[in-house]
Amino acid sequence: MSRSERIYRALLKAYPAEFRREYGAQMEQAFGDLYREARERGGKSGIARLWMLTILDVIRTVVAQRIRPRADHEEVAVYDRRLAVVGSILLLAPLYFVSASLLKYGLGIGFLFDPLETFLSTYGRRVAFNAVSPFVFLGGLCLALALNTYAVTRLNVRREEGTLVGTVRLKLSLSNIAVAAVSILLLATLLGYVFLENFTYRP
Repeated sequence: MSRSERIYRALLKAYPAEFRREYGAQMEQAFGDLYREARERGGKSGIARLWMLTILDVIRTVVAQRIRPRADHEEVAVYDRRLAVVGSILLLAPLYFVSASLLKYGLGIGFLFDPLETFLSTYGRRVAFNAVSPFVFLGGLCLALALNTYAVTRLNVRREEGTLVGTVRLKLSLSNIAVAAVSILLLATLLGYVFLENFTYRP
């Protein structure tokens, strides 16, 4: 058994035990066949490509098996709603900041922004806010977008007769789509603000 096959066998331990008992031997056999084919046809570069695809597939399927073991439609719906709730919570901070800034500087309404401005009037708080806010805002938005995109899309990559075939399935889940859409809008707003602040020409 090659080193790659031993490593792949170790990776299979990330799957639930029941899944390994049912599919483990078949997956090892399939990987072994693909490994020998990649080594013969492509050498080290072929093996590297195989490992890249294998790692992506293992991550995707392990997450699916660990998070959704034998989930029926009702359990899947509950799980997707939880992702929507988590995404909504992640949106709160950037949504507040963007709304407060637009109201303050666009319409002159400061009831949301003024408390924040008062809080940041202290130098130490302002420095801490400037250091932490990009991670909280952009990180939270990216995570909310990723989680809820995962809830409505399924990407499957497989090999058929030596050719990689990818399929994307979309599921209509309004709550997850709404969270993803708001995440995109807020990201565009924040990135646009950063661009205008740092790259606008000032004579």
